Amino acid sequence: MTKTIENLFKYLHLSSDILLILVCLWFINRIKKERPLILVAVYALLDLLINIFNNWFSNQWWSYIWSTFTFVEYSIFTYILWINIRWSLLRKFIIIISVLFIVFTTVFNIATNFDRIDSIPIGVETILILIFSFYYLYEQMNDSTELFIYSKYQFWIVIGFMLYLAGSFFLFLFANKLGENDVIKRFWFLTNCFYVLMNILFIVSFFIHAKRRGKMYSPKLRPYLN
Repeated sequence: MTKTIENLFKYLHLSSDILLILVCLWFINRIKKERPLILVAVYALLDLLINIFNNWFSNQWWSYIWSTFTFVEYSIFTYILWINIRWSLLRKFIIIISVLFIVFTTVFNIATNFDRIDSIPIGVETILILIFSFYYLYEQMNDSTELFIYSKYQFWIVIGFMLYLAGSFFLFLFANKLGENDVIKRFWFLTNCFYVLMNILFIVSFFIHAKRRGKMYSPKLRPYLN
């Protein structure tokens, strides 16, 4: 029963990546200038490729792949927040803290021999992105130009990776301290569950953007003049 649940969430994880990529291709003509939407599709594609070739590399190689993916994940999520945050001082702070994060991650990966997951960089990444995300939401809630915060597709993207990072935080943080069987067989399905939820919200963001764009370019009603 446990194995069945694990496989179910694993297949849902991969299926959600594929569905997100297909949705991106479906709306490609409408989202060419929307970098956040393109980036979440690229993120899903990278995650899909990593999972497909999961058994092709040794544990040592996977440690490098995980650390590289952590950097890519941080870069994509942070960039999406950076281009949508208006406070110039915080934007400068994000650039500085991101450079420091890259240096820290590089030094950590060179100095530490972790077996599977770079838990500490992932923990730092999660805390930083959550802080930036909370400020983004605070800024949007105080934006008088938008009546409903959820009418922007960026809102759904930010909520998506907040749920995923927050929900997977402790599992990633303690992954290397637990036995491999404990992590994979008992708890890893939770990460897949939050990942699927994130992709669902990403897909919602595509439809929100398409709906708003459709309204923006719909022909205006003109009064009939006799």
